[in-house]
Amino acid sequence: MCPTRKSPLAHPLSSLRRKEGLSHAAYAQLVADRHAELGFGTMAARREKIARWESGRVTPELTAQFTIARLHGVPRSEVLRLGWPHWLQLAGGSSVPICAPWTAEEALRSLDALSLPSRALAVDDGHFTVCAHSVDQLLTRWQESCGAPPSLPARQGPPLADTTVTALEDHHRRLRRLCLGEAASTGRVLADAELRTVTELLHTACYGPELGTRLLAAAARASCLSGLLAYELGDQARAQTAYVAALRASVPARDRGLGLSALVLLAAQQAGQGAPANALRILAAAGSTPQVPAGSPVPALVEAARGAARTLLERAAHTSPEDEFTSTELDILIRHTFANDALPTTAVCAQAHQEHTRASGIPSRERLV
Repeated sequence: MCPTRKSPLAHPLSSLRRKEGLSHAAYAQLVADRHAELGFGTMAARREKIARWESGRVTPELTAQFTIARLHGVPRSEVLRLGWPHWLQLAGGSSVPICAPWTAEEALRSLDALSLPSRALAVDDGHFTVCAHSVDQLLTRWQESCGAPPSLPARQGPPLADTTVTALEDHHRRLRRLCLGEAASTGRVLADAELRTVTELLHTACYGPELGTRLLAAAARASCLSGLLAYELGDQARAQTAYVAALRASVPARDRGLGLSALVLLAAQQAGQGAPANALRILAAAGSTPQVPAGSPVPALVEAARGAARTLLERAAHTSPEDEFTSTELDILIRHTFANDALPTTAVCAQAHQEHTRASGIPSRERLV
């Protein structure tokens, strides 16, 4: 599961600007011109202003946000409802922004958006803003919603049998093992097909609370797998959308372990794409939530991911030993764990982990890179 390390995850405004093929200076001029055309007055067209907005440290004035929204086809009401920088994700094609309400209906909407046919691969299209505020808001809303998880509304349709849900759960376990040996592109087709099937059942079948929570949990697991494979193929925006969709679905599914798995995957993506500080913030929230089933591999994965993120920060400061557990070993470990439901005891030592991967036939670090 090796990401493309072409660049760190970008601020959503940076992603939008690059999609238009504009430099900071050209985009600043475009915003200034439209700002005046909309009757908001003159604005200095300085490239530094755009760079400060994209850094996440400065928030544009509301009239500037309205101008940017007009340029990218986002309604002004959404700018006011979601706030900066979250409404920018609507311009990037995400129909369920990170800050949308954490309800069962929004969880279904996120799964709907994810189950649509995959768009073209975009290796430089990360849209999870690198500012700490967005990370903190995501984690706060998840923790709050876990305290009072919403329930799925009653559904009309043909009754869903218990055996059908059991078959879906068995199929997912086999699919995860299959994806370990298949090419990521093949596995992604299969995982996305599974996600569409489960999402369709959530909308069209009739089920009670017990089957509903199991079906939502199945959707969350399918989202995690879909995101993991998208991440391996370099589609960072889809991977992030899948992890957040899984996190949302895990709440009405009342499955804290699934939510923690989604957080670990999101943290690993942040660490591998140049934002290890974000990863540590995510893992701090994951590590403070002990309610997971006995024998779950998630706590060990949290520790492995935390170690990899710290290593990346230390390397940036040139203080990390060469033999520390790295994000590449973490990628291998996560892929193997999610495929086999195995406790990742090899996370204790990078050398032991490398010996284990060679013995079990997992691709070597050199092949992944």
